[in-house]
Amino acid sequence: MTNSASEATSLIAAEDGLIDYIRQHFRLSEDAHRIPENWSYRSQFHLLLALGRRFTHVPSPDGPTNMPNRLCYSNAARYARDHCDEGVVYAEGFALPRAGLDVYLPHAWVVRSDGTALDPTWDDAPGRAYVGIPVADSRLWPVEGGGLLQDFDRTLPLLRDGFPQNALADLGRPLTAGLSQSGGAASADAN
Repeated sequence: MTNSASEATSLIAAEDGLIDYIRQHFRLSEDAHRIPENWSYRSQFHLLLALGRRFTHVPSPDGPTNMPNRLCYSNAARYARDHCDEGVVYAEGFALPRAGLDVYLPHAWVVRSDGTALDPTWDDAPGRAYVGIPVADSRLWPVEGGGLLQDFDRTLPLLRDGFPQNALADLGRPLTAGLSQSGGAASADAN
């Protein structure tokens, strides 16, 4: 197996591990929350499995952006606003910070028009996995503080009502796809 094929296989395995993590929390939250039947989603994990996408990290051609650590939501939103003419959008979900770890963190990044992830907060270390929701509507991007899926006041309306029509970007790969596919409709895979 060539080095790039090995790296692709490792990335798919890392993404699959991240999706399994989200599925575990999906199952745990099935009976944990009592919400009205007419809500769109029971938890942020349900939302991620219904609308989430896979993103392959590609280093920035200009090198790391060196935005402040621990401010990923505002960093990603600010970067997306500053570079909207390049077709980037804000994305949020969970990420694997380092290859070989089994630690998945809530995180935000930006997605380029080709569906690849650019991370304005973390360095460009290889082997990261990203699963999240690309949000095209800049009115939803956080200005400061927590993200859409981690801040109660932002998450609650999304769980209740879902995302507004045309708020999401059709970027990244479906959760059921490997590296060979890009674009396409969001997957509702929750198995």
